[in-house]
Amino acid sequence: MKFRLNKREVTDLLKEKGINPTAQRVEIAHLLYQKPQHLSADEILSLLNAEYEQVSQATVYNTLKLFVDKKVVRELIFSSDRIYYDSNTIPHHHFVDIDTGRIFDIPLCIIPVPELDRLNMGDAQILETTLVLRGRFPHRETHVQIQNDLSDHVVKNGERCARESGLDTGIEIGQPSLKSTAS
Repeated sequence: MKFRLNKREVTDLLKEKGINPTAQRVEIAHLLYQKPQHLSADEILSLLNAEYEQVSQATVYNTLKLFVDKKVVRELIFSSDRIYYDSNTIPHHHFVDIDTGRIFDIPLCIIPVPELDRLNMGDAQILETTLVLRGRFPHRETHVQIQNDLSDHVVKNGERCARESGLDTGIEIGQPSLKSTAS
């Protein structure tokens, strides 16, 4: 997966996913693919309307649904009242800081997924397995250091971790700064 895409690259990505690259869809994807991040639909709407053109709430919500369906972004539901959209589509886990609401990516190779094929679920089909850790950082400097360490690890090892986890992603990791993956 590559970040810091220019608008031409975003347009190509949308076409590869079978999405008609309208101007508004390109703007939304361009915003999301500047760095791995976790944003709500309202945050995306606010950022778009502050920096680009006026985009309707319906357009943002409909586009995000399309992007989720086409696997351009991942939908994260951590609570019943808030959905986040994750631009990092490589399978990974999350740590949620309960004091700040910040969300951090944790590569699969740090916390491997258990072998769920041993679990007898009848005819249930498991579509995704992800782990969400919730906690707090008692000291601000710890918070910043952990964030930087995890961010560096995701960038340097994301594809390798995916391969080690048995995933054939075919994904290219760019070298963005992940210093603010806040929601």
